[in-house]
Amino acid sequence: MSLSKRSIEMLLDLVEIKLSYMDISDREDARDMQVLERAKEELSGIERGVDNVTAFARAALRRPGRPRAALA
Repeated sequence: MSLSKRSIEMLLDLVEIKLSYMDISDREDARDMQVLERAKEELSGIERGVDNVTAFARAALRRPGRPRAALA
């Protein structure tokens, strides 16, 4: 089952509203915010027609900092 463009737009609006009202007070709130940011990126990717949405979302939300160690 696929989502209509209108449904995706509505879900994006709801996620953005939730993010704008969030007040981070603990780790659980921070995790919830991270999940919502990921959902927003995935929905945006679906709306733009990105084929591999989860890979797109992971790349968009990758934390800056030290690169991961290469496996030997």
